[in-house]
Amino acid sequence: MNATKSPKSGIKEQRKIELTLRVNSYEHELIKKRQTERTMSRWLRNLALKSTPISIADPNLIRQLGRIGSNLNQVARRVNTDKELDKQVLNEITAIRKLMHELINQNLKDARKADDDC
Repeated sequence: MNATKSPKSGIKEQRKIELTLRVNSYEHELIKKRQTERTMSRWLRNLALKSTPISIADPNLIRQLGRIGSNLNQVARRVNTDKELDKQVLNEITAIRKLMHELINQNLKDARKADDDC
C-alpha cells in the first residue's frame, strides 16, 4: 500500500506527490549499490526523512577555537618548561575551558535557532 500516517492528523494518507531526481549513469550505479531497502523509493524516503542535516560551522567559531588552541599550547609549553602548575596557569586553563564551553553553547543555540527558522 502506498500510504503512511500523517504526523499532524494521524490519518493514513496516500503518497501522491512525486519528486524527481536527475543523476548520470555513474551516480545511478553508485546509488543502486548503496540501496539498503527493498525499493529505491522506500530507501530514499527513509534516507531523507531520518537523517540529521549537518550545519556548516561558523567561521568565527573556528577562528576563536583556533586562538583558544594556541593559548592552550602556550600554557602547556609553560607547564612543561617549569614542570609545575602555578595558580596563574591554572587560572588560564580555567578561563580557556569556560570560553570554549560558551562558544560551543552559543553555536548550538544558533544552530537550533536556524533549524527552527527553516
